[in-house]
Amino acid sequence: MKKLAFSLIALLTAQLAYNQVITKITQSPNNLLLLGVVESIWADAASSGWPNTPDLTNALNAIEAELVFVDDTVSGAIDANGNPTWQDACEPIVNDLTGKIAVAYRSFCWHDIKAYYAQQAGAIGLILINRDPGPFAMGGSTYASSITIPVVSIGSEEGDALKDFIAMGGVHAFIGTKIGLNANDLGTSAADIVMAPHQAFPGFLAQNGTEFQLNLGLYAFNPGSNDQNGATVSVDVTYNGSSVYANTSAPLNFAAPVGVLVDTIYSDLGTFAPSTWNAGVYNIEYRVNLANDDDTSDNVFNTSFSINSSVFANSRVDSFNKPISSTAYSLNESTTLYDDWESCIVFQNANASRGTAKGMTFSCAPVNGFMSNEVIELRAYKWNDSFSDLSLMNPTFNNIPQVGDAFYYYPDETQNGTNVYVEFETPFTLDDNQRYLFCIYNASDELRLGYDVVLDYTATINQYLQPINPVKVLPAGQSAQWYWAGFGFDATPSISVNIEDNTVGVRTNDFLEKTDYPYPNPAINMLNIPIKKAIKGNVKIDVLDLSGKLVLSETKVLTAQNLKLNVASIKNGTYLFKLIYADGLKDSFKVSINR
Repeated sequence: MKKLAFSLIALLTAQLAYNQVITKITQSPNNLLLLGVVESIWADAASSGWPNTPDLTNALNAIEAELVFVDDTVSGAIDANGNPTWQDACEPIVNDLTGKIAVAYRSFCWHDIKAYYAQQAGAIGLILINRDPGPFAMGGSTYASSITIPVVSIGSEEGDALKDFIAMGGVHAFIGTKIGLNANDLGTSAADIVMAPHQAFPGFLAQNGTEFQLNLGLYAFNPGSNDQNGATVSVDVTYNGSSVYANTSAPLNFAAPVGVLVDTIYSDLGTFAPSTWNAGVYNIEYRVNLANDDDTSDNVFNTSFSINSSVFANSRVDSFNKPISSTAYSLNESTTLYDDWESCIVFQNANASRGTAKGMTFSCAPVNGFMSNEVIELRAYKWNDSFSDLSLMNPTFNNIPQVGDAFYYYPDETQNGTNVYVEFETPFTLDDNQRYLFCIYNASDELRLGYDVVLDYTATINQYLQPINPVKVLPAGQSAQWYWAGFGFDATPSISVNIEDNTVGVRTNDFLEKTDYPYPNPAINMLNIPIKKAIKGNVKIDVLDLSGKLVLSETKVLTAQNLKLNVASIKNGTYLFKLIYADGLKDSFKVSINR
């Protein structure tokens, strides 16, 4: 494994910590730039692996200064991400950054190298602009112990909004804790709101509120220097633009901070358990309500989750229920060599036997720019170790028989960061209440696995007390080590599992082999339906949407083992395919169309 350093967490935090560290634009030329807090991630010593980087939760380590782009004068080229190579800090910096906060683009060298060159040029801090939306976790090892300045990352969208103004000069930013920064200031953070326990969930396992319910609540904090009385917090759950659940707390009273101790109140905002879960996206908006708040940038937080036909995921998903990755991880081998590692998501459901695990979707990025012929393995395990929840004991991984596998060979670099769907060699029916681990196994030094670091499950795990994203590592010459909390509650593997509803379309004759399934699923334009050679003649194919409406009907002549059906005219969605053969045999199955 190569380079990226991340802390493997083994214990649930006993007390939630307010995300006090912010990046705030405090000044811009002629006030042309909207001032306020920019979403960011800071490189704390634990997560970055840089032992001497300052602790930004300490108010004494806060900084405020003008933002200046670095200049390492390597060339006048533009890199593959469309950013200037002379502004990536991959070489020694030639412009004087004394007393400034340096700004550089994320590119193709490690983050600690950028930080080292920035502080060598006199910078008191560094902001790294991502090549993708959202901030990213930082790491590296070459100069890990040399980094003594604060370093934060921001997303490409924020970077695009800032870059022209930074070039003009006069943009100033504050990086540090909010404690005492304002007189009147209540807030919360992404780590302190209770989200749905999963970001995507199959609807046939969530038919109503008794089968799947949503606990709601948040931690609110008072980093302002004044007492605050009579504040409230609220939640609003919407579906298709309409509110389906809302609740507001009783008035809350917060004391002013004492040193670095911030008054914290958790508000239980009830449980949303509808009579029916409808397919689609549910949005959750949390608000901290204080009439005279000096900084409202941390008063509103939104999260969402998807009820869909067949996808289970803990990372965010896009409009096609594909997992979203904001960065990619590999292991840090600066002090320990690893033979392999695997990143997993946990699945457990009381009605799991309704579904069949078909395959998984994931993405990878190259470590050194090359992916050709590299291999990823899909693994599914039954997690048989006995525990009820995280309040009683730390989970063990002593009894995890493997029940599913598959391999994927990367053809070339064109699939850098692209989602890939791979089916298990043998799909398997799930068992009710059984814990499963769905894992991406990586023994390659050249591949990093896609992760979503925009979410933070800290408060959510504290609410449900169940593990969600374990990681296993195998140090060279040693035994495998499992970490139930993975890389941390703010680092979610961008993995999804395709779970097919096996209660729909029961076959009247089991003439298809159990391992023969229509593919690809989801389909794009052409669907292949494996058929035994013994079946000949005409077959009528009716395709119906889930409301029963006929969307396509064709008659085909069976002349080969595989029946091919063009589904290019069908809109995205999940459909029921009904087949009637000339000899009277019938078959039915569900397939998703996704292009």
